[in-house]
This record gives sequence, C-alpha cells and structure tokens, in this order.
Amino acid sequence: MSDAFQNDLLSEETHSGRAWVPIILLALIGPAFALMLARTASALWPGILVALVGVGACAMAWSGFQYRFRRDGVEIRMLGFRLRSIPKQSIVSYSIERWALIHGYGIRGIGSTRAYVWGNRVVHIRTSSGDVYLGSGDPEQIVRELDRVTGVLARG
Repeated sequence: MSDAFQNDLLSEETHSGRAWVPIILLALIGPAFALMLARTASALWPGILVALVGVGACAMAWSGFQYRFRRDGVEIRMLGFRLRSIPKQSIVSYSIERWALIHGYGIRGIGSTRAYVWGNRVVHIRTSSGDVYLGSGDPEQIVRELDRVTGVLARG
C-alpha cells in the first residue's frame, strides 16, 4: 500500500460468512449427484455452471466483506475488488439494527439500497444517495469506526 493510503486508513474490519460455506457445499451435492446419474453431455455444461457459481459463493462467504474506514469515508471490498465507496460527506446517520433472514444474505439491494450481510446484525448507514447496510459480528465496533470517520465524539 502507498504511504498516502496508509495515512488515510483508520482501520479495517472484515465480516465473513464462513458458517455459510458448509451449507453452500451441501446444496451442491444434489446437482452433483444428478450430474453423475445423467452422464450426458447436455448435462455437463449446466453442471459446470452450477459448480462455478457454488465455488464462487463459497469464496465470497469465506473471504467476507472488508470495510475500510478512511478519513474521507468508507470503502467496501470483497475478494480484492472495491464494491462501493461511501464519502464521509454523504453519511447522514447510522444505527445498529437486526437483519431478518427473509432479507437474504450476501450482496443485496434494490434501487438506492445496498446490503453487505452474512449475519443477523447490521449497521444501517443512511446516506444522501440511499441506504447501506453493513453486516457485522460486532456492530458496536463498526459504529465506533464510523464515529471516527465522521468526527462524532464518543457516544455516551
């Protein structure tokens, strides 16, 4: 990392979904079994596609979402790719909330709302351009880091 980037980086948190990996792998057993039974060339390509999607989902869950808290905002990354940046000036408010299973896990969103979630607790960030949900095993730590980014004094 460059020195300029290092100086702007306040902290980095990772929110992984490693508990989901065995579940995803179990879900791949059925298609693998069906592929073995079918033994036809026409079933091969869909089977390969299902396997690639499953392995990709496992890799995403295992590595998790990396949240980089910087002096100028928050950056959300996964597998080394930047998914989103939230400039400090666009953060209106944030709070800890519960996340229901019905909302789903992974990268979710419709319109101006995005969620990066592998569990039941999130930090809901309201921005001037929409809502962002950051999943976390320790949402209080995420709030402390957001306080540092936005310059909010310690909450009491």
